[in-house]
Amino acid sequence: MINKIVGTLAIGGAAYLLRNEESRTKVINQLKNIASPENIEKIKNQFRSMSNQKLKENSDHSKLLESVSDPAFPDYATTARAEAGRP
Repeated sequence: MINKIVGTLAIGGAAYLLRNEESRTKVINQLKNIASPENIEKIKNQFRSMSNQKLKENSDHSKLLESVSDPAFPDYATTARAEAGRP
């Protein structure tokens, strides 16, 4: 149902832009502005920043898990496997 509505809107918008040259030119200029090299580089930098932040969070999480690992608290899954004679 939603796909039909979106498709109908897309077809209607395309037909309008094909018939109305002024609107078509305006839309093309807006798309060129959005896709400028400066904006593309800005978006790439934002993605890199988010990726680096996520990597840092994952690294901090693994450090936290390592600090929680304490020989006084055995890993029961590993202990049970060892007692059963499984690696």
